[in-house]
Amino acid sequence: MAYFYLDDSKHHTHGFSVAAFAICDEDPHQELEAVFASCGFDLSTYEYKSSSKMRDNPGLQRLRHALRSFVRFKCQIAVCVVDGDKQIGPASLELLKKAILHPRLRNQHHQVFFDEGLFTSEGKAISIVTETDGLNDCTIHFEQDSQRISGIQVADLIAHTCGTMLLDALGKINKIVNVPNSGYDDDVEIDLGFEMWAGLRYAFLSVGNGADIDDEDFAVVLVEPHGLYIDPSASSEVAAAARKRFGSMYLGCIH
Repeated sequence: MAYFYLDDSKHHTHGFSVAAFAICDEDPHQELEAVFASCGFDLSTYEYKSSSKMRDNPGLQRLRHALRSFVRFKCQIAVCVVDGDKQIGPASLELLKKAILHPRLRNQHHQVFFDEGLFTSEGKAISIVTETDGLNDCTIHFEQDSQRISGIQVADLIAHTCGTMLLDALGKINKIVNVPNSGYDDDVEIDLGFEMWAGLRYAFLSVGNGADIDDEDFAVVLVEPHGLYIDPSASSEVAAAARKRFGSMYLGCIH
């Protein structure tokens, strides 16, 4: 059994929204309590939100870094892209259908938690599930409080990061960041989108591409279809950028 947590990141001015699942092998709450505590936060009273201002807040920056590390080593990621935000809920269910067919997740029963506000109502969400085939192996909990269901806070981080990666792929941002402790003699300055991709690329739900081990493409894995769903509502520009950024991942050396 796996635990799925979903949250979204809206980018209205650029015509798209991203929703992302954080997929864990077990309930992550206890481990997240330890992660928060190590950064000086009490998970029972503090809720991580990617929209919080990080500048001049080293404690919150440490927490963000620790959560990114948690994602890399403890989670898998599945992401969907839609136009606006009206289709986030239904598109997320379509993504869920594809994710649970992944070889690691197939033929298991899963617990799924959706953040509040992703559907017009809980009743509407339940009616969509009732009419949707392929979700019988899931117990789905809608309109969940992210303060109480801490895995949703991890999904918030992932959705926000993937949204920024997509903005970068669309050429909407051009930001350079300093990377301390890079392993080189001097700290390195790299593109923000690349830095985010490098940190998350191993976590995306994926399968091998069938290439021979001696093939130069052997290190490329396929995220689509299990870890990526592009809703038909997405514009051709956004769909192309999303498929280029998330559709496959290179897992080889980048140094």
